[in-house]
Amino acid sequence: MTMLNHPSRSGSAYARLLPSTAVVLCSAAALVLTSYFLGASWLAKPLLGLPLGLWFVAATYTVWRRGWLNLLDLTLPAMPRVTTPRTFKPMPLQLRTLRRLAHIARAALLDIARSLWHLEPITAESLKSRIARSIDARPELAEPLTIALQANGPLTQAIRDHESVVPLKWVPTAPEDSGRSAASQRHDVIFTPDPAQGGRAITAETPDHSATWFDWSRPRPLAYPSVFPHQIDPACISFASLPDSDQHDPLIGALLVAAAVQSRSPMRLTLADRIRGRLPLDGHDQPGLIDPGAYTARSMTRIADLLIARNPDPLEPAQRIAASALGAFLVTPAARLSIGARRAIMERVCPYIADRPEAWLRLAALRFADMDDPAALEALHHADPLVRAHAEELVLDQIPFVQSELDHGSYDPLALGRVAAGLCLIAAQHEYSRLTFLKDDLVEDLSYVGWLVGRDPDTALLHRVLDELLRVRRADSRGLPASDHDSIAA
Repeated sequence: MTMLNHPSRSGSAYARLLPSTAVVLCSAAALVLTSYFLGASWLAKPLLGLPLGLWFVAATYTVWRRGWLNLLDLTLPAMPRVTTPRTFKPMPLQLRTLRRLAHIARAALLDIARSLWHLEPITAESLKSRIARSIDARPELAEPLTIALQANGPLTQAIRDHESVVPLKWVPTAPEDSGRSAASQRHDVIFTPDPAQGGRAITAETPDHSATWFDWSRPRPLAYPSVFPHQIDPACISFASLPDSDQHDPLIGALLVAAAVQSRSPMRLTLADRIRGRLPLDGHDQPGLIDPGAYTARSMTRIADLLIARNPDPLEPAQRIAASALGAFLVTPAARLSIGARRAIMERVCPYIADRPEAWLRLAALRFADMDDPAALEALHHADPLVRAHAEELVLDQIPFVQSELDHGSYDPLALGRVAAGLCLIAAQHEYSRLTFLKDDLVEDLSYVGWLVGRDPDTALLHRVLDELLRVRRADSRGLPASDHDSIAA
């Protein structure tokens, strides 16, 4: 075999390939600053009168300089020339991880440089927030959802065979890990099934980034923010019963997937989560964007498809859980479905939770947004007695919530319906004797609402809602039979 000697590394050609001193010093300084602002406060501790970070920069430069000078004096031994060099070809997941880390490092360095250039103060929280916004805009760098099953058997195998509409990995976990949280095990959801006593799914959660809904199986206390939530991410899902493996309900798997997607909400994620690849699958929330192909929308419409194909009689616990979560999702700002599609789904979902006032309030809001005022008023008629029956849940005064909607609302199609539903909540909190005075105050407030300027029909519609609510309460106070006021839309 012919042995070829490579030329010596010493010489001006190799010296010209060395990075400049300024590049090395700036890179080391940037690394120290980034580490400090991300929590390595020990870098500021003094050593011989100078911060440790400065000593680190000097040590890095010394090691670089000494190391390269020694390498310049070495020669390569005789080695055979390889005709087909071996190259490192990372797997797609490895490449995604490298790209994600590179993007985070680049975002941190650019933010620090921008702040230094403009002489702006840099804080750890602001740096973390900007890095999070930057990486959230790259959903293609997210890792697939991970759902862990803490039992093996026919039931878990049936759940695993569930056809997912999002990137997903089902992984088994050992029974001794049952006491550990999903976040500590780096899973999005951990599901522990028990055919005898039901099952429980727990999502990844940290104390500083808690869920907005404790349990999808439990209705939240009645209030304006819970009727029209911004997020619906659950901390857990409790199943009172589970079907047999030979009668596996795909709705169980669909709920687990939807909960996993919701656990990736930006409010739930830490910087460490994002570094590990737990990113929002759809990127930034964009209220008003119509995108039925978004992963969040697809996971929830999968639940809708399963519910619509069924009959609410008899009503199963999983169906009620799914209807409750789906109904709340349809009125969130980031549902990414058209108003017509939302209303069509809500019309079919409402019978599953017809005893809950928030279901009818949401249906009324969607009907108002779909320009079907008579049907919307009819939904308010169904909601009003239910709201009054649950008035003990209205602990907080609902007027500030509705007032905030009026003051800071926008031309969102759902805004008018939310205000109308809010008026129903306000009326349930007050005795009939006070409603007349309250109505006068609300009518005056409506005349100063900016987003209602030039929308006289919408203002007149809110006046009509107030009149109808007052009429129904007047009939109740006089003990009139239901036939005298059984249609608020009449």
